[in-house]
Amino acid sequence: MLLSVIVPVYNVEKFLPRCLDSLLRQGMETGEYEIICVNDGSPDDCADILAAYEERYPFIFKVITQENQGLYSARNMAMEVAKGKWVTFVDSDDYLINGAYRYLLDHFCEDSVDVLHYSYVYAYTDGRSLYDPHATPEGKISYDGDGAAFYNRVPLPFVWSKFYRRTFLKQYDLRFEPVLLEDESFNFEVFCHSPHLRVVTSNVYRYEQGNANSLLTTIDKEEVKHQLQMLLPVMEKMEQYLQEDDGKLSLGARRNLNTSLRFYYSKMLKGHFTRREWKEYTELIKEQPIHKMDVSGEPSRLGKTIALLKNWSGESYPAYLLTEQLLSKVFLKVMRPRIISSYYKKCL
Repeated sequence: MLLSVIVPVYNVEKFLPRCLDSLLRQGMETGEYEIICVNDGSPDDCADILAAYEERYPFIFKVITQENQGLYSARNMAMEVAKGKWVTFVDSDDYLINGAYRYLLDHFCEDSVDVLHYSYVYAYTDGRSLYDPHATPEGKISYDGDGAAFYNRVPLPFVWSKFYRRTFLKQYDLRFEPVLLEDESFNFEVFCHSPHLRVVTSNVYRYEQGNANSLLTTIDKEEVKHQLQMLLPVMEKMEQYLQEDDGKLSLGARRNLNTSLRFYYSKMLKGHFTRREWKEYTELIKEQPIHKMDVSGEPSRLGKTIALLKNWSGESYPAYLLTEQLLSKVFLKVMRPRIISSYYKKCL
């Protein structure tokens, strides 16, 4: 079997059929690939949707059901039963363009390659994308060599934009951890082992931005608190690596640390915290040796401004409240829609 496609499923009934249908349009023959869907105790109608696909395509779909344990557990469960030469991941609110996997396997997946990285663009629930919606999978190789060297220079955060050789994952017993930003943590471990990485320009994956139930968009206060706790181990791991620094992935570790800090402050601002709650979580982050984002790492003036605001929000509770209002009422409701609209106009 050539490919195992792992799809964790939770509370995505609106998006799931689009995702699964796109996986059936990959130009793959029965027996060449498997689609392993893990129903992570989804409370909506996802179980019925999955059952229908498994019944109709029994030689392609394999459905595993477990009590809700989180994304990391669902992925690990599927990796244990995967049979493909290559393993890839798809988030169940995302999708791929037609024929993507066939093209990637036929043109780029040589035996010497351990990790194949391909490109993605943002998509929204209305079907529009920031780039040509009729894109084809054609692309070329832009990098071929030591994965650690490339990862140390360029962020490769997502697991759904990659094929992983299954024997490579098994050789190093690579699994997902119960943390927020589990993709970054997983890929950090992958690239610590210097895989042979091939990067291609094929723009095939569509990353959905309109899912209100996404883990990254949740605003439930208790869930925000839980996510903040899940971020701390990621930061501690990166700090430990930097203290033991062998030079291989020092830049990558600092970048991951900065990403974690950005998410930590973002989650705090979404939590609508009381003064007591704000104090509790600012004290937690200040226990870390580094608790301020490196603003110089932000690529745009807007990004630098937002990073400064988030850093500022950890200095005093009035600053936190003001930053929360600026980001929620000015940036998210006024500026961000205009930025997205300007991208759309360029695509028309």
